[in-house]
Amino acid sequence: MSAHTDPYTFILGGQGGPGGTGNPQGIGGSGGIGEGGRVAIDNIGNATINMPNGGEVMFRQRDAILDWLSPINFFQRQADISQLRAKGTGEWLLADPVFKEWESSFGETLWCHGIPGAGKTVLVSMVVDYLGTKFKEREMGVACVYLNHKEVDSQTPSRLLAGLWRQLVGRDVGSLAQSLYSQHREKGTAPSLEEVANLLISRIAELSRVFIIIDAMDEYPESQRYILLEYLAEIGSQANLMITLRPHISSEQYSFQSLKTLNICAKPEDIRIYIDTQIKFSALERRIKEKPQLQHDIHAKISGAVDGMFLLAKFQLEFLRTKRTLKAVQEALNKLPKDLSDSYAIALQRIDAQSEDDRKIAYSTLIWVANAKRPLTVEELRVALAVEPGTHELDEENFLTIGEIVSVCAGLVMVDEKLQVVRLVHYTAQQYLDKIHAEKFPQAQTEIAHTLLTFLTFDGYPNPTWASWKLWNLPPLVGYSQYCLAHAAGPPEIQLREILLRFLGQADHWMKVVNHNLLNRDHWCSPPWNFPYHPKKYSALWIAAAANLVQTAEFILNREPWLSKNIELIVASHYGHTEMVTMLLGKGANVNVEGVEYGTALQTAAAGGHMEIVCILLEKSTNVTVGEEYHVSALQVAAAQGYTEIVCMLLEKGAVDINRGGWKYGSLLQGAAAHGHTEIVSMLLEKGADVNVEGGEYGTALQAAAAEGYAEIVGILLDMGANINVEGGEYGTVLQAAVAKGHTEIFSMLLEKGANVNVEGGKYGTVLHAAVAKDHREIVRMLLERGADVNVEGLEYGTALEVAVAQGCTETVSMLLEKGANVNANSRKYRTALQVAVNKGHTVIVSMLLEKGANVNIGGGKYGTALQAAVAKGCREIVRMLLEKGADVNVEGLEYGTVLEVAVAQGCTEIVSMLLEKGANVNVEGRKYRSLLQGAAAQGHTEIVSMLLEKGADVDVQGGEYESLLQGAAAQGHTKIVSMLLGKGANANVEGRAYVTALQAAVAKGHGEIVKMLLEKGADVNVQGQEYGTKLQAAVAKGHTEIVAMLFEKGAVNVNIAGWKYGSLLQGAAAQGNTEIVSKLLEKGANVNIEGGEYGTALQAAVAEGHTQIVGILLDNGASINAEGGKYGSPLKAAAFQGCTEILRMLLDNSADANAREGVCRSALWTAVNQGHIEAVCILLKKGIKFDTEREYGVELHAAVSRGYMEIVSMLLNAGERFYRTALCAAAARGSTEIVRILLTKAPNINAGGRKYESALQAAADSGHTEIVHILLEKDADVTVEGQELQDIIIGGQTNIPCIPIEDSSHINAGKYEGALQAAAISGHTVIVSMLLKHGADVNGRGLKYGRSLQAAAAEGHTEIVSLLLDKGADVNAREWKYGSSLQAAASKGHANIVSILLDKGANVNAGGGKYGSPLQAAAAEGHIKIVNMLLEEGADINVAAGQYGSALQAATIKGHPKIVVMLLQWGCQGLEAWDE
Repeated sequence: MSAHTDPYTFILGGQGGPGGTGNPQGIGGSGGIGEGGRVAIDNIGNATINMPNGGEVMFRQRDAILDWLSPINFFQRQADISQLRAKGTGEWLLADPVFKEWESSFGETLWCHGIPGAGKTVLVSMVVDYLGTKFKEREMGVACVYLNHKEVDSQTPSRLLAGLWRQLVGRDVGSLAQSLYSQHREKGTAPSLEEVANLLISRIAELSRVFIIIDAMDEYPESQRYILLEYLAEIGSQANLMITLRPHISSEQYSFQSLKTLNICAKPEDIRIYIDTQIKFSALERRIKEKPQLQHDIHAKISGAVDGMFLLAKFQLEFLRTKRTLKAVQEALNKLPKDLSDSYAIALQRIDAQSEDDRKIAYSTLIWVANAKRPLTVEELRVALAVEPGTHELDEENFLTIGEIVSVCAGLVMVDEKLQVVRLVHYTAQQYLDKIHAEKFPQAQTEIAHTLLTFLTFDGYPNPTWASWKLWNLPPLVGYSQYCLAHAAGPPEIQLREILLRFLGQADHWMKVVNHNLLNRDHWCSPPWNFPYHPKKYSALWIAAAANLVQTAEFILNREPWLSKNIELIVASHYGHTEMVTMLLGKGANVNVEGVEYGTALQTAAAGGHMEIVCILLEKSTNVTVGEEYHVSALQVAAAQGYTEIVCMLLEKGAVDINRGGWKYGSLLQGAAAHGHTEIVSMLLEKGADVNVEGGEYGTALQAAAAEGYAEIVGILLDMGANINVEGGEYGTVLQAAVAKGHTEIFSMLLEKGANVNVEGGKYGTVLHAAVAKDHREIVRMLLERGADVNVEGLEYGTALEVAVAQGCTETVSMLLEKGANVNANSRKYRTALQVAVNKGHTVIVSMLLEKGANVNIGGGKYGTALQAAVAKGCREIVRMLLEKGADVNVEGLEYGTVLEVAVAQGCTEIVSMLLEKGANVNVEGRKYRSLLQGAAAQGHTEIVSMLLEKGADVDVQGGEYESLLQGAAAQGHTKIVSMLLGKGANANVEGRAYVTALQAAVAKGHGEIVKMLLEKGADVNVQGQEYGTKLQAAVAKGHTEIVAMLFEKGAVNVNIAGWKYGSLLQGAAAQGNTEIVSKLLEKGANVNIEGGEYGTALQAAVAEGHTQIVGILLDNGASINAEGGKYGSPLKAAAFQGCTEILRMLLDNSADANAREGVCRSALWTAVNQGHIEAVCILLKKGIKFDTEREYGVELHAAVSRGYMEIVSMLLNAGERFYRTALCAAAARGSTEIVRILLTKAPNINAGGRKYESALQAAADSGHTEIVHILLEKDADVTVEGQELQDIIIGGQTNIPCIPIEDSSHINAGKYEGALQAAAISGHTVIVSMLLKHGADVNGRGLKYGRSLQAAAAEGHTEIVSLLLDKGADVNAREWKYGSSLQAAASKGHANIVSILLDKGANVNAGGGKYGSPLQAAAAEGHIKIVNMLLEEGADINVAAGQYGSALQAATIKGHPKIVVMLLQWGCQGLEAWDE
């Protein structure tokens, strides 16, 4: 079984090989994905990940946590609905006294009921916009939820609450969310509903006011609705809730404390505005101009009929819009739809009245939209309607625009523009279509299933390249296709059996491609693909069982043998497929079969609460404890999940170990208590469950109930003698658990029962620590009154005082101090409570601690002293308080050294002044900058520099990043500080590190004023530096013209100095495009042809960077136009590479040699072709360039073809290029149809080969370009072309062909596969194989990799091609190369269907040769138990000795397949001693 892949660990690939010709991503080779390191997101906050295709992905941990907690984002839905509201409508709601009272209240719920179509959703969007605009302050929040019956699977209560949290959270997701993420990520679990609710409540508590608006609660399933509303009721005491729904749902059954009701209906004025708005943008406006009275009549008729329903008004207006004349409109006013049902019926009549094509499109659209398992995207619907059942590829000419689709649906379908999702116009439309489904759309599920299965079985699908990084480029329907089996289950199974079985055979391949990376937005995550422990390989039977394809599973079982270890019964039980379970048991399924991770069918059925299946399984098995040795028992999981009836049944059937431990909860009782299942707790206690059994996550059942807040269960357990002071579990004690979770009622119960308040242990150390950490002040007070020890140490912070100080809870700190808390007790992290208060910036608490005698000079902790912490945080008031209490200003801390260094680094002038007044040492050595003065100077703190100099700071001290104080200030451009230092006598020529001298630092950074000051102070202009050498080089490199002039004035004379990146000053200036400096250097005698550096010469540098004016200057000054060397080889090649046509012409006009071929870029023409610069190619061709026929990359034509530059191909051919041999192969491999056509008009030899392929036909066949294969065959391409050396081997009669290892065959001067037929067979291109056979391809022709095409197709698992080749006379028993025979190839690869076909066609079951010696040994070695069984039944010689492992038994033994070993021994295999050994 395969392990889970962590969706938030990025696997960074190593260096990939060259991209395949058919791969648009350009990723290939074995290096690509999967070879690099892993980056776990909890290790980083933000990152930029470079993608293999050259792009970048910005990654932020915050976004990852948000998406993990809630992938639901309602912001776009809100924006889209807001656009639907007619301006001026809905304002009555904002003015309604009930709404205004709710808006101004705190913790009230507004229950808004309204009839269908009353505009509730649009009003909700208006309220959200209104509140969001009114309460813009950051401490207030507005969040919304739009429920949709189509999205129930994704809109779980947990995700919805998380979605609300997502809308309310700020930039910082908070420690609680980060903790949840880290905790669950390690375990591979999702947060519970309780945890998400606590997270939301925690965030609401941080805001001053919160409004939560929920729309369409009536569309939410009743069972989940109750759960969601109960949690909302709990939240409602801290936030204002507004809930819209239909009138039939009452609020009485829910526990909302303060609730107001409001009836929602479309007001007459809103209907009037809506009608006028709709008329304005329709043809009705023209009719009204003809007869103004018509507008009054429309208002009267519609307003009087709609009864507060916008939706009915919409349909009535739609009905009127269809009328073409004034008379028709007037007549239609008397026939308006009476209600929504009537409106939908008329809409269908309008559809039926359309042309046959439009009617077909409309009905197909309604079928898809109404029956989709989730809302379809626009592109998904377009592809779905374009797919033609029975075809093998998607016809790009069969697509409709979404506008065309919607236009024929009579207003029943709409598009969500923001989300690009297609929906029915209203929930009532879904209900109407469901009602008429049997009459109007009886084949809906079959039609959808057929379309999806056709799409999934298209030729070339799935494409392996889809598993690359470009996960968002999958064909649009791939994501929705995961529901194909949900649509196929039932009657469609029989009608679609053939194509359904074909897909089931390919499903494993689909899963590997689509779910290669869970970051893929289209990955399959619905049943059956979301089974938590999916098999290593998806078999057809397993998928059928998981998807409830009863007819299909039965058909497969009737055709194939049943194996005792098949686990289909388990997956069917997991999904609750009762009929499937019954059928499988009837076919002999082993009721006690165990899965590796999930135990037995009984256990998984119990876990899912599938009562009926549990009954069926119990009837078939007398042992309910099977599988409990390694797995959670059925009884345990049923008790934890609260399935009372199942618990009762299992106990009756003999699940007697009621106190069994060894799982998450330690005991059945603890599991039931942790989930609040009161009835099961009572049942277990009645059956003798030990109330004090210990173990598991919570230690005891009592702690579990206390931690989760189930007061009734706590009471029951205490009455049954539960030990109230037992230690253990996550919280240490029961009392600590109740306190940590804030369950005050349970806390009081436990105190009354004598709980010990001073027991130590658990997550927080003591109960007092837990209460303080959670800020339960009343509980803190009660604990102190009960004698809780205030000075006992906890875990993270030490004492309770430190915890209270860290949280800034002044009231709690005061209580603890009054009870004698030690103000100077050692802290864990910060050394003392005082340092904690200082670090957190709690000024009032600092004052309280100092009044209680806190020692200001205690050292240690993160900052060393409290004073250093205060300075580091910039807390001026606290610094003043500490200094007044005698804090030592010269003591050294840990991170920064002295407090003065910290203050200087922070640039806090006021604090520096205070410290200097208290005698801080100004010349103490620093850590980063060596001296305080150097630090202040480097950071530009002018005032502080002045203060330090006044206090006697040394200006010439050396060390730190720049070594020299003056150099640091010069590099940073701090002019005033440089002036101050020079004024204090700083040495202008003192040497440093980064730039050697201050002058070079100033020059490199372009600080002209500082350069001038240093030169005036005698700075040496000719001192050699590091990166740039001289000052002049630095100035030139940075383009500082004025500084260059100053340096020349001061005696910088060597203009031809070499030895840096650009080789010379002139080349540097030319590369930078600084015309003025280039001219200045030439005036000063710079050598225009000096060579060296990146570009070789200044001319090539100017050309490469596209500086036309400088090119002209250099040429005018005698630059050598054909100088070789540098990055591009010559100036002309540089121009060709960059496509600079103006410069190219300039160089050619000045006699540049266009035929020079030295250097990396070969010739100028080749360079221009390779870069796709059409105009540059044209210019060069006009100069009569000679073509390159020798070079490594091939001819110019080959380069153009390989990149698909069709226009350049035509230009080269017209210019006389005739080296087409590799070009035709390249075009065929790349799929460039038009280029192939052009080349064929020029190329006399269609069968000429290239470097990779032996012929163009082979190239096209391998790459799957059907159209090109067709073109080549029409041009009489030879389908039998093979590599010459292989032909020589065959003709010469050599007998050692099988000895040529495929991996060592690179020396053979042949194509990749030796023949187009084998190439197509290996790559699985069925249509091309058929075409080649029709044109006479030798079905038994030999190739390199597999020998013959049949063996190739068998090894690669292409069932359809195998059948095709056999039908055309392929030798089923031909013995060839690596696998010996086709049967051995299929057996080794595990292709059971192909093995069956070959055997039916007479394949020799004992054929020898090849890697494994026999098919049986191949299947045994690779662990294919089903195929081993098939071969044995066909009479395979079980004891034949041959092949890599000697025998089938030895192969299975060595490769570790014990089940196959047992099977072989049962069949009478000799060699039991080998197994014993």
